[in-house]
Amino acid sequence: MPNRPNPWHWAYSYSSLLSVLGEHQLRHALRYGRLVQPWRGVVIPRERMGDPKTMASAALIAIGPGAVLSGFTAAAMYGCSAADTRRVHVTVPTARLPRSRPGLLVRHAAFRPEDVVELDDLPVLAPDIVFAELLCSGPRPTALACADQLMRTLPEELRPAFQEHLRERLDKRVDRRGVAGALAMVELITERAETAEESALRLLAVDAGLPTPEVQHEIPGGPRVPLAWPGLGIALGYRDPGRHPPEAARELAHDTGQARQLTELGWTWVWAGPADLRDPTALATRLWAAFRHRGWDQVGPSPAHGRVRRSLT
Repeated sequence: MPNRPNPWHWAYSYSSLLSVLGEHQLRHALRYGRLVQPWRGVVIPRERMGDPKTMASAALIAIGPGAVLSGFTAAAMYGCSAADTRRVHVTVPTARLPRSRPGLLVRHAAFRPEDVVELDDLPVLAPDIVFAELLCSGPRPTALACADQLMRTLPEELRPAFQEHLRERLDKRVDRRGVAGALAMVELITERAETAEESALRLLAVDAGLPTPEVQHEIPGGPRVPLAWPGLGIALGYRDPGRHPPEAARELAHDTGQARQLTELGWTWVWAGPADLRDPTALATRLWAAFRHRGWDQVGPSPAHGRVRRSLT
C-alpha cells in the first residue's frame, strides 16, 4: 500500500490501488482481511472501518462526482460527537441516479455550489442546511444534541446568527413537514448543554408540557445542576452507572452528596437514567409530580409546548 494517506483519509478507489499494488497483491490483501470493501469500487484498511472521515471519504468515492456529505455525517464533520455515524449520509443532485445501500444513505436534493463547504478536503453541506434538515427529520434528541454541540464551538458573537440562519432556512423550506416543530426546537438550542443527555432531557421536559429548564444553573450556596427550574426549586440530572463501572460508586457518592445538599437548601432533585431516554413516560410522570408538589398549578401543557410535543413526535 502507499506509505501515506491520500486526500481521502485512507479511502481508495479499487482502480487506484489496483494500479499501485497489482491484481495479485490487492486480491491477497482483501482475501486475508488487511483491506476491506465497504462498498463496491472502494477499498480501505480494515483498521479504518468505522472511522467517520474514512467512511465518509469511502462513500464519496463509491457514489462518484457531485455527492456531498449531509445529515448526521455532516454534523460529525462539524465536530458533533452526538451524531449517529452508523450510516454515512450523502446528498446528490436530483438528476443523479445513485441509490442507498447498506450503511450508506443517499438523498436526492437540489443544492448550489455556494451551499457546499470544504472540511478536511471533504465536501459538506453548509451548517444551516444540515441542521434545518436534521431538526425537521430527527431523531429529535440527537438532532438537538448536535445543534447544541455546534453552538458551543461557535464564537459567542456568531451564535445568534446561526439560529437566525436556521429560522430563515426553515421558513423557506419547500417541504413543510416537521418545520413547525423544528422552528420551536431552534429556540431550545444552547451552548450551555454539556452532554447529549442534557439536550435530550431538556427536550423531554418541554415535550411533557413543562417550562423550558435553565441549563447548568448555579444554585446560590450550592452546586451547579445540569437542568433546573429555579423558581420552583427543582433540578433534573442524569446518571448512567453502566457507562463507567469502575467509577460508578464514586459518582453515586458524589450525586448522593449533591442531592443531600440540595435537599438542605430546599430543592428537589429528579434523576433520570438510560431507560428514561428510551421511554420517557415514567420520567415525565415524576417531573409532573415534582411540579405539582411544588405548587405548580398548570394542569396541562401550554399551547407552545403542546405544539412542540405534537410536531416532534
